[in-house]
Formats: sequence, C-alpha cells, structure tokens
Amino acid sequence: MERAYLRLTSAYAIEKCACVAAARTKAATSNRLFFGPDGRVSKRYHRFLLDMSNESNKGPPSAITFGFSILTHFLLVAPVIYILVIAFGNYNFFSWHPICMSVGVGLLITEAVFSVSGEAYIAWKLPRRNRVTIHWILHTIGLTLIGIGFIIIIVNKVNYNRSHFATTHSQLGLTTIILSFLTATFGVLANNTVWIYPRIRPVLIKVAHACSGISITILLLATLITGIYTHWWFNSGGTSTGRDLTFASLFFAGFFILLKPILGTVSRCRVVFGPPSSDS
Repeated sequence: MERAYLRLTSAYAIEKCACVAAARTKAATSNRLFFGPDGRVSKRYHRFLLDMSNESNKGPPSAITFGFSILTHFLLVAPVIYILVIAFGNYNFFSWHPICMSVGVGLLITEAVFSVSGEAYIAWKLPRRNRVTIHWILHTIGLTLIGIGFIIIIVNKVNYNRSHFATTHSQLGLTTIILSFLTATFGVLANNTVWIYPRIRPVLIKVAHACSGISITILLLATLITGIYTHWWFNSGGTSTGRDLTFASLFFAGFFILLKPILGTVSRCRVVFGPPSSDS
C-alpha cells in the first residue's frame, strides 16, 4: 500500500514538472517570437502591433471626403499638365528640368504624403503597413526624378557657362533637395524604430519625421512655384494668367494635403511633450 502511494505521488510530481516545463518552453517560444536575443521587441512583433493599432475598421469614405480628394488631386494634376505642355512645346535639353521637378514634386511627393494622411484614395482598404510601403515607394521615385532634374540643370549651366545658384529659385531648390534626402534617410529610421528601441522612444522619431516631412513638402512646393516665376516661363510660352492659376492651384492643393498631417502632428506633440494627464 505504501509503495503504491509512493508511485502515485512520484507520477503526480513527474506530471507536474512536465507541465511546468511545457509552460516554460511555450513562454520561451513566445518570447523568441516577440523579443529578440537582446530583449528588444522583434521586428515581426512590431509590424504586428503596427497593423493591429492602425488597422482601419472604417467604412468607405463619405461622398464629401471623396469629393475633397478629387478636388485636391485636380489641383495637383492640372498645373503639372500645364507645365508639361509648356515644357514640351519649347522642347530642349533644359525642358527635362521642369518636367522631372513638376512630376516628382507635384504628383509623386504630394501623393506619397496623401497616401498615409488622406481619407479617400484608391488604396483606402489597405492596412497601414501597406500604405507606408506605398508612401516610401512614391517618395523614392519622386526623389529620383528630383535628383535627375537637379543634375540636368547643373549640366545645362555648365554647357552654357552660366553661374550656379544665382537666383532665389536655385538657392531654395538646392537647400530643399539636401534637406529632402536627409528627411528621407530619417524616414528609414522612422519605419524601423526597432533598431533604436529602447534607447529612443519610437514616438519621438515618428513625430520628428512628421514635422520634417511637412516642412520639406512646403519647401518643395515653394521651389516648384518659384520656378514658374523665372525667365523660362515666358520664354517657353507661358502666360501671366496661367502662372497665377498654377500658383493658386499648387498653393491650395498643398494646404489641403498638409492640413490633416499638421493637425495630427500638433495633437501628437501635445501628448508627447505636454504635461502628464492627472486621472482622478
């Protein structure tokens, strides 16, 4: 009888140890999935949390929002088409400078901003992770065109032995291009905050990227607008009315595109840098 009791007790103890070992193994497996060997949140888990926290359960955009999106895109596409018509109408090597700049800034860069901040666009059903992918792809193509346009104007100045960066447009453009590539590099970090966590809070990186992105978008549009106030505009057949309409169209389009990002960034800054809330 005593031996049977000891066997039963031993079997129970072995079974309990096996359960504990299984639980520890399961927890260790989960930790390997969610945390890296250095204790940081794994990239896979970070992506999972990003999708879960930002997944939109909203329905399709309302008619008003969709109409607002159509208007914004019209205000962007119309001046770009007008600039392209003028550039191809008096085609030469220099024409590729306004062509690349207008398409890169007026279509791709602005659409990249709208892809993550807008309410009504073709990819509204996509999860935020895919929208961010669209964002950086459009930015990459846009910055590539801007870089090509920059090289073209440098080569053209050399061919005609003209001074470099002698106008407000060229000086603003040079400054903006340098800051644009720096912001894009910073955006890579904002999209991979696990590289610096927990040394730096990811929200700080994202807020900084949002602020710099808004500033760069304003500078890019300002550079594009100052470009239509150069001698090239009238020499290529542009009119005063067309120039005024192009300015107004790009100005209001930029305002509509950046309104939501600015409000969102201000709200996030208040949460991050404001005094902690006291819950009673």
